[in-house]
Amino acid sequence: MDEEAMKAMRHIMRSQAAFAGMEVLTYCFMANHFHIFVRLDPKETEDLDDAGLVARFRALYGGTRCASLGVDADDLEVILKKNGSSAEGIRRRLKARMGDVSVFMREVKTRFTLWYNQKHGTVGTFWAERFRSVIVEADTEAQRMVAAYIDLNPVRAGLVKDAGAYRFSGFGEACAGSSAARRGIARIEGKMTWAAKWHERYRTRLCSRLGPGTRPREGDQRTAAAGAIKGDKGSGAGAAEGTGLLSKIRAFSEGWVVGSVAWVESFCSANGWLGYQRGKKVQPVAQDGWADFAEVAVVVKRN
Repeated sequence: MDEEAMKAMRHIMRSQAAFAGMEVLTYCFMANHFHIFVRLDPKETEDLDDAGLVARFRALYGGTRCASLGVDADDLEVILKKNGSSAEGIRRRLKARMGDVSVFMREVKTRFTLWYNQKHGTVGTFWAERFRSVIVEADTEAQRMVAAYIDLNPVRAGLVKDAGAYRFSGFGEACAGSSAARRGIARIEGKMTWAAKWHERYRTRLCSRLGPGTRPREGDQRTAAAGAIKGDKGSGAGAAEGTGLLSKIRAFSEGWVVGSVAWVESFCSANGWLGYQRGKKVQPVAQDGWADFAEVAVVVKRN
């Protein structure tokens, strides 16, 4: 994906998320892959009234018609108000596309493929693989760790030294002033509304090799990032001390669940996941210098 494609992908992601009832916490689009971190509550879709359904429909389609239903937002509003024989069927069909990560990803990838083929005069598929998803415990350090890992993608790749300088990530978009991206950062920090201090706290998580809660010294991020990208495992000012999130963590793309030990065990037990990766109950995600993350962030896989 080039910059134009990433802009299109961002628009598709946000409009599709609004339709699906999902909140984008953060994201990162790279040339050959992407990450999207969303928060959702299926019950919000189950309890959605007709006004909310129309609002979600309008967020995705604007003033255009939905080809599969043959209606635009105004038509939909009239049909639902009349509550005739077709209304309930339309409600079911629309809600079936909401509050589900698999459906969300399918529609995002399909819409982008259609855009790309039309733009470049090509045909066929665009994506090489199916998506993989990881369940993350909400409102915890695990959530903040995964978000930081996503926003540090361009730093790990050596594209930028400052994560805030990368235009096609949640943090980069927030730094550029996007209200939607800033709401995501606030939510990552466990808050409902935006405030500069949440932005600064999140920046500290990304930049500082001294750990969360400490303001980074001038030059810390550049030094730490350079050391991590080079694979420097030493200590001192020129090393990657405390920058574990600048190393690739396969668990965040190939794992199943990330959260506190108690929550992971409870979640897996409730879902009948009796086997864990390599026979262990839980596996701590060890990150040098991120002690508060390492204590609670764990990942498991089914056998």
